Amino acid sequence: MNLPQHGRRAAGRPRYRRTAPARPAAPTSPEASQPTTAQPATVRPARRRAAAALRPVMTIGAMTFAGGMLLSTSVPALAVTATDTVARASVYAPAEDSISLRSQTLDVGSEVALEPIEVGDWDVEAAPPPIESSVAGLGDVSLLQADRVVWPVDPSRTASGFGPRIAPCAGCSTFHDGIDFNPGVGATIGSIADGVVITATEAGGGLGVYVEVQHNIGGAVITSLYAHMQYGSLAVAPGQRVTAGQALGAVGTTGQSTGPHLHLEMYGADGVRFDGMSWLSSHVTG
Repeated sequence: MNLPQHGRRAAGRPRYRRTAPARPAAPTSPEASQPTTAQPATVRPARRRAAAALRPVMTIGAMTFAGGMLLSTSVPALAVTATDTVARASVYAPAEDSISLRSQTLDVGSEVALEPIEVGDWDVEAAPPPIESSVAGLGDVSLLQADRVVWPVDPSRTASGFGPRIAPCAGCSTFHDGIDFNPGVGATIGSIADGVVITATEAGGGLGVYVEVQHNIGGAVITSLYAHMQYGSLAVAPGQRVTAGQALGAVGTTGQSTGPHLHLEMYGADGVRFDGMSWLSSHVTG
């Protein structure tokens, strides 16, 4: 029986699997320009399965490489070799001291007699507290106890002592409140002890250029006054702390004076003047 060749009712033709046309390769020769036989469609699924199988392997390889790079750049070399089975010295271990120290010895001849050294006893005493003194124009002044008393100038030459006297000039007192030293014009005048300057002026009236220093001597407030200094020789200022022997000025003849000399007055907290020569003779320590 002959089947119809056309129409919707035509008998079904034999079905064939469609194959994709192969891509022509770039011609390199006259023979290459000839059409090639198409590859079966079953080749492409095989390539896909092979590529899919290689992906995990490539991923694992990339992660292993990245991890190795991270380990080599961030972990110290000592940490990598910490699993070394061979015992090695740690760089962090303290170095062993190879120096051997021997105690010192002294060889003494048999003719030398050795005597034990006596250890003295020491008593620790607290420093005496300072004296708080109120000074006009300065306020409260803290006076530390002085540990040394010295002569203000060379004491070998004196002119007038403390007490009653014949007035040496018109207007001079018949009772001398101080002692006069004659070390020579321009001689340096030093403080008799550590203390605080409470007066330093060139306008001292009959005293001329003079300085007053307040001291803490043996727990008592003692003030020393140095008068008739040279103009321009003042070396200290009020409120300044001075030490024993520190320069205050120079010997002169300012104020009510009959010649170059140092007029030294001394008095206690009550302001009453006393014999400075006698006091210094018993208190000077250097």
